[in-house]
Amino acid sequence: MPIVTIQQSPGRAKEQRQLLIKKITEAFEEAYGLKSESVTVFFQNFDDSHWGKGGLLHEDRSKNT
Repeated sequence: MPIVTIQQSPGRAKEQRQLLIKKITEAFEEAYGLKSESVTVFFQNFDDSHWGKGGLLHEDRSKNT
């Protein structure tokens, strides 16, 4: 039973998340021959003050651009 966790910034529309879950599930069905019910997908959202890149919090990078 695969479990997929997607870590991202908030702001994706419900329709986008629905499409992504559908596509990920279809990929497991095709590649592994699984039933869709066996694929679990979690979205974990992190606001800009809880992740960074290049040595800076993302919220600080946004201020410098």
